[in-house]
Amino acid sequence: MLGLRQTNILVIKTDGLAAFVAAEPAFDVIRTSHSKAKISLLTASDLQRVARTSPYFDQVAAMPDLRDAESRKAFVKQLRSSKFERVYDLAADDAGRKLYAAMGMFRPKWYSATPAPKKNNKTKILNDLPGIDNMLVTAGLEPPDRLPDFRWAMATRKDSANMQPSWYGISGQFGLLLPGENPEHRWPASSYSEFANMMARTGFMPVLAGPKDLHHFGDEIAHHAPQLVDLTGKTDHLQLAALAQEAAFFVSDDAAEMHLAVSVGCQGVLTANAKRPPLAPAGRHVVTLTATDDMGAIEPDFVWRTLSNMGLIGTTHADGPISAQAR
Repeated sequence: MLGLRQTNILVIKTDGLAAFVAAEPAFDVIRTSHSKAKISLLTASDLQRVARTSPYFDQVAAMPDLRDAESRKAFVKQLRSSKFERVYDLAADDAGRKLYAAMGMFRPKWYSATPAPKKNNKTKILNDLPGIDNMLVTAGLEPPDRLPDFRWAMATRKDSANMQPSWYGISGQFGLLLPGENPEHRWPASSYSEFANMMARTGFMPVLAGPKDLHHFGDEIAHHAPQLVDLTGKTDHLQLAALAQEAAFFVSDDAAEMHLAVSVGCQGVLTANAKRPPLAPAGRHVVTLTATDDMGAIEPDFVWRTLSNMGLIGTTHADGPISAQAR
């Protein structure tokens, strides 16, 4: 077993929440293969909290800014003193390449994921990670054969009050609205507002979640949907995972948080521009609705009908049967 020989392992994963979620099975493979090793993770600063909760790493740190020469020199010295026997760079981004170069001839055995070949945007799937799989094979490890599963994220805080929907004033059935940060790929605020009103009329509390940068977008939605519970900037990744596990469904567009939601079993609908569809999670109960140009052409009624056809809600809403379709 590799785990009997290795004593100190470094994993690098710095390329954002969606990619971090997608790589979760690979984290498991590395942990299992090096069962006796001390495994350290370098990641993005905003992912440290959820990473520390995982069962895969013994210590977690944020990747520093390697552009500063003095900081880079001090950090490389620290890494060398840790005497890592192997490095698994699962991001293979600019930060990882700079670190590889800075380590020079003193670097340990270094395995890097190769970028996946470019595909047509219509078929691009985030969980299709041949670069990571190939890296694991090269390192003598077995590639994972399962989808990401973040249900462990709630284990250490499952009894905490702030992990419960009631902490946010949420009661009864609720659905998650998860807009992305890029306005060009986002379902309009007016569409989210109309959909939130549909939810409220049928007994589903509309809950908006995402990073604090979306707070003004949340204000736009709430202006026409006063029943909205706006949690933008108010949940960490662990709290969002807990909410997603309890939610009846989600509606999203190009949000990284959507990948976290599906990893705990939440199901729902993605709205997308056909020219630039979001990176959909493979193997999940998720339906993508596309519009040719204007995202607003995907009507809230049609999203509701899709959720109904998926068996996630009833067949009608407060205004009667739904028949609208996206154009």
